[in-house]
Amino acid sequence: MKVALIFGGRSPESDISVITALTAAAALSETGYEVTPVYMYGGDFYTGGLGKVEEFTPFRPEKHKKVLLYKGSFFELRRDRLRGKWRPDVALVCCHGGEGEDGTLSALLEYNGVPYCSTGIAGSAIGMDKELSKRFFRSMLLNVVPYAVVTKGEFESGGAAEKIRAAKLRYPLIVKPVSQGSSIGICTAGTEEELPAALAAALAYGDRAIVEEKLSDFTEVNCAAFARGGEIVVSETEQPLSAGDVLTFEDKYLGGEKGAGGRVPADIGELSAVIGDMTRRIYLALGLTGVVRADFLVDERRGKVYINEINTVPGSLAFYLFEPLGISAPELLTSLIKEGAAKGGRRTGAAVFPSPVLTHYSASARGAKAARRGAKG
Repeated sequence: MKVALIFGGRSPESDISVITALTAAAALSETGYEVTPVYMYGGDFYTGGLGKVEEFTPFRPEKHKKVLLYKGSFFELRRDRLRGKWRPDVALVCCHGGEGEDGTLSALLEYNGVPYCSTGIAGSAIGMDKELSKRFFRSMLLNVVPYAVVTKGEFESGGAAEKIRAAKLRYPLIVKPVSQGSSIGICTAGTEEELPAALAAALAYGDRAIVEEKLSDFTEVNCAAFARGGEIVVSETEQPLSAGDVLTFEDKYLGGEKGAGGRVPADIGELSAVIGDMTRRIYLALGLTGVVRADFLVDERRGKVYINEINTVPGSLAFYLFEPLGISAPELLTSLIKEGAAKGGRRTGAAVFPSPVLTHYSASARGAKAARRGAKG
């Protein structure tokens, strides 16, 4: 089976996707699949020589093959001509953020009839947009931390603080971009005086910022799930470790005294079972596919669990969360690829509606034209 391993994209998380893709490629080397890495860069696709992290520090497009996706196949573009047709059986998406995770790439693959192993257009779009996802979680009657959304226009006109007061949010607050991941742009505002700086940092990455109350005593907990043979497999819970009280980009990817790794399973007692059940419910309710990680905030003192957000293409595809269940990375990837290939190109099996509208319109137009000629005669 031919697998297109797609990663990169115009996102601040592009570097993280390189690590995820290289990790996936190493695991796939044990499976026998024919894997071709496809790197998204500057709005284009590239292949060839993408097996080492050094190829991306920095990435030099001229050293690689530029390819185009056309009618379900990749073609190399040489001297303005398409050559070297290669048609993947399935695409394994390892993009984080941007058009690689917000539904844009899913739509492109569906339009070209290429099966893929991650969540579809709607689920990806909702998962990437923190405002939409919180509305969805509320519709499921799940606990969501009190929040408000501030637009760039509201911030620039000086109306942000009033909106926060109207929403009756209590300081301190967590401020973050609506459509970013990996804790990029996240800040804390302890007072109203600190709010403008926090909003400016978050709004540098988009037109909307989520402002939510910062829980005074909480534990961050992650849980992942994927579909296999009609069954939803839910992972162990994870308690990420951070150097401060808010998990940062540096904590996640650059290590530090307390920042590397996490505790698996999370040290939250019976609430782990609650989180596993909520993860399964969200996966089913949103019609998710592929591997998805849900992030929670746990108030142990009150025994209350809040759903924070979901990641439809989690870092490292959440391999490590399934290892305690005896599911290795190659086994997880094989399951994802089989499930994705079995679904086909999503739209390819849809019935074709035999619309008579244009035929009717054409006949009516010819009749009207004949009538006009007859009137003139």
